Amino acid sequence: MKKTIIAIAMLFSVAIYGQNNITGIWQEDSYEDDYYTVILKNNKKGYIFTNFSFGAQNIVTENFVEENNNYVKSIIHNPDNGWRVYVTYEYINDNNLLVTYEGDYNGSVYFTRKEIN
Repeated sequence: MKKTIIAIAMLFSVAIYGQNNITGIWQEDSYEDDYYTVILKNNKKGYIFTNFSFGAQNIVTENFVEENNNYVKSIIHNPDNGWRVYVTYEYINDNNLLVTYEGDYNGSVYFTRKEIN
C-alpha cells in the first residue's frame, strides 16, 4: 500500500511538472519575424500569454481557454487584422513545444525555448 501511494504521488508530481514546463519565453523555429511568446502560469488565473515583436513594435493578446495533461489551449484575436485563432500547445520536451493553430490560420509549428542572459 505504501508503494502504491508513493507511486501515485510521483505520477502526480510528474504530471504537474510537465504542465508547468511550458512556462517561459518561446519563439517559432522557422518564423521569419521576431515575435516572441511569453507563457506564465498564475495559480488563480491559469495561463497568461503575451505575444510581442520588437521589430513590429506590437503586442498581441492571447487568452487561456483550458488545459489537461496533454495540452494547453488558448485563443488569439488580433484586432489589427481581424484574425481569430485557437492555439493548442503540446509539450515535447523542456526546450520544444508543438503549437497548432486553427481558425483564420491553420497549421502547426515548433516553438523553441529562449533564455534571457
